[in-house]
Amino acid sequence: MVSWKLPWRTGSGNSAALRIDDPSLRIVAEGADETVPSSAALASCGFDEVAPVVLRHLLQLPPVEVDAVMARLAADGYVRDPAAESDGAEDGSISVTIARVLPVDAVVLSRERARMSSMMSRAGGRVTGWAVLRVPDTR
Repeated sequence: MVSWKLPWRTGSGNSAALRIDDPSLRIVAEGADETVPSSAALASCGFDEVAPVVLRHLLQLPPVEVDAVMARLAADGYVRDPAAESDGAEDGSISVTIARVLPVDAVVLSRERARMSSMMSRAGGRVTGWAVLRVPDTR
C-alpha cells in the first residue's frame, strides 16, 4: 500500500511559518469577476503550485451580519485581516477582509469562492474579490 505524506495534512509543511499579517506577502493571483473560472484566473498569472499560501476574500456585509459571518468563518480557520480592509460602501455595508493559510489549486479556490458567494448570499452581502498571496522567492 502506498502512503502519501501531504505537508498540509501532516503538519510538516511551512504553513505554520506563513502568517496572514506577514508584511512581505505579495499578491500572485487575484480576481473580482465572478464569471472567470478559478483555473483560468490562476493560469493567467502562471500560478501552478500547491504550497501553502494566504487566500484572502474581500467581502461587503450589512453591519448586523458581520459577527455571525465571522463566527462561521472562524470555524474554518479564517481570520479577519483588518490591514487589507477598506472603507465601507455607500450602501452602508461594511468591508470585511478575511484570510486563511492553505494550499491552493483551481479546485480549492473554486470551492472557497463558491462557499463565500453562498454565505454572502444568505447574509445579504456580496463578494467583491479574492487574492492569493505568498512570500516572494529569495532564491
